[in-house]
Amino acid sequence: MGEHDCLFKNILIPISSEYYSKKVLLRGVFLSKKFESTINLVYIIEEKKFHHADKLVDSYRTATEKEETKKQIINTQRQAADTIIFEDAKQMFNKKGIKIKEKIAKGEFSDIIKQELSKQKHDLILMGFEKECVLNYRLLSEVDIPVWIEGIGDSKKILAVLTNLAPNQKVPEVSMELSKKLGWDLHMLYVVDTEDSVQVDKKGKRSEIKTEEMLLAKGMELLGKLNGGKAKTHLVKGSLEKETIKTAEKIDANLVIVGREQKKKGVLGLPVKNLKKKLAEKCEYSILFLN
Repeated sequence: MGEHDCLFKNILIPISSEYYSKKVLLRGVFLSKKFESTINLVYIIEEKKFHHADKLVDSYRTATEKEETKKQIINTQRQAADTIIFEDAKQMFNKKGIKIKEKIAKGEFSDIIKQELSKQKHDLILMGFEKECVLNYRLLSEVDIPVWIEGIGDSKKILAVLTNLAPNQKVPEVSMELSKKLGWDLHMLYVVDTEDSVQVDKKGKRSEIKTEEMLLAKGMELLGKLNGGKAKTHLVKGSLEKETIKTAEKIDANLVIVGREQKKKGVLGLPVKNLKKKLAEKCEYSILFLN
């Protein structure tokens, strides 16, 4: 896969005690077979379990009794990891001859992930997402390696998202290489975000306000240069997040690839926060954030 082989050589799969889905492990098997990856699986016992337990127990209970409750929770979670999650992982990965390392950690989800990244080089974080499960997604803006959030979809289609609000360097390169490696159809979507009418250059610098016609022309020019007849292209205008989700649904994407966008304004010119988190929450398909 050329220079982007390293994206999938060493994959970290963090699983929260709050939420477990076999789909993440299945995706890990799929990727590791394609890229001969090593899998590092860490089961994270979330500290908020302990805080919730403290609220439930009688306020008159001693510190020793509260500590005993905490130990019981940890033991229960460890047993769940050993008897369910790790057993699933062994059956899925070992049968395929895939290297896998397992461990259990206690703490806050994002913090544990960053600790693991500091201990060992990883090229991809592969994780699940449950809308009813409140996970802290600040790691999306704090880590500098790609994050794959597994969603629905079993088609063989990739949606690469380009926009006037991003340098559009990594997304085209990685999406074309992935399309070739996986044998999946590639769709390139260029969104002219009408809520924030600037042009971001290759270095990530924002321009002055541009006209809609100028932004559309720039998008058409880029799609023409990148396509080469190998990808289906879509040029739209509107909200970056809304048009991304709409197109993903329209083509029934398996994977949506998003780059380092620089959006700062939303509806009525109000500041935009956590765009990546909004996409993760609202887009049902798998998303690869190229941080």
